Amino acid sequence: MKKSVLKRHVRVLAASAAIVGMSVASTTGAVAETNEVRFAQQFGLLYLPMHVVVDKKLVQRCANDKGLGEVKVTMHRFSGGAAVNQALLSGNVDFAAGGIGPLLKLWDKTKGRLNVRAMTTLSAMPLKLNTNDDRVKKLEDYVGLTDHKIATPSVKVSIQAVVLQMAAKKKWGADNAFKLDPMTVSMKHPSAMAALLAGGQAVKSHFATLPTSFAELQSDKIHNVLTSYDVLGGRHSTVAMYNKEEWMKANPKMYECVWTSYREAINWINDNKKEAAALFHRFTKSKLKLEDIEKMVGDEKEMLYSLTPERTMEFAKFMHSIGAIENMPASWKDYYWDNNYDQNGS
Repeated sequence: MKKSVLKRHVRVLAASAAIVGMSVASTTGAVAETNEVRFAQQFGLLYLPMHVVVDKKLVQRCANDKGLGEVKVTMHRFSGGAAVNQALLSGNVDFAAGGIGPLLKLWDKTKGRLNVRAMTTLSAMPLKLNTNDDRVKKLEDYVGLTDHKIATPSVKVSIQAVVLQMAAKKKWGADNAFKLDPMTVSMKHPSAMAALLAGGQAVKSHFATLPTSFAELQSDKIHNVLTSYDVLGGRHSTVAMYNKEEWMKANPKMYECVWTSYREAINWINDNKKEAAALFHRFTKSKLKLEDIEKMVGDEKEMLYSLTPERTMEFAKFMHSIGAIENMPASWKDYYWDNNYDQNGS
């Protein structure tokens, strides 16, 4: 081969190698996944799986095993489903932990666009409507009261608000599902509990979750009116964690790390309930006695950590019937991602 031809050949090979190198670099950049995962949570024992995931650095460990490098995991606290949903929509968090009602609202609102669905179920718990008002023994006793407010995390949106509407429909018929809505106010669980224990406040009822419902009922000033299990006819999933489709598709390996971490956390809680109660006590700096938290975590009638969506379609049917969601899902699988399809959900 002549020297001139050989030189041209070398230049062509070098140029080709450079192009391939740039292509590989470009491709590597395109598939690089996030190095940060942001969770939104609310108050209470319902969110213990998140505390386990964060405390034990389960996502970071999985990311390291998959070669994703260092990952920052943060947790942001909100006071209700409306705030959680807004944080997810605005891009301030990547995963939102909220009630089945807020999940369905967001699934319906984003269907065909951002496509929000549940990454996993977290827990089931009977939500408890408690009051310090001796005039109120049953749901119908609220009718006619003008000096009484019912605290929920978010009016109309939170799972407590939806259950109250379901109870009203069950008691007074479909046309009266919103009968008690004018009495509801948005308030954080700790603030609502403080109002009930203090007495003399406009807020005299609180649709509470553990551990605030437990603490309230320890007081001889407060009694229970009904529970969400009463309204739905049995145990139901209370809280799920959900996310946007674009995040999942942009970060498939990290997404897998997140959902497998939550499965690991829930299994660990169920295998180590005393240790899980101690973790909650320490992680949240709870003022409750550790033995009381152990009682709550150890009683599946009060607090169940489970992956399985249970009676979630009852919420969907009700919310569609009152126009709270426009789209009626064919099954629970419509608003859960397919990594949940190994569950016998409802």
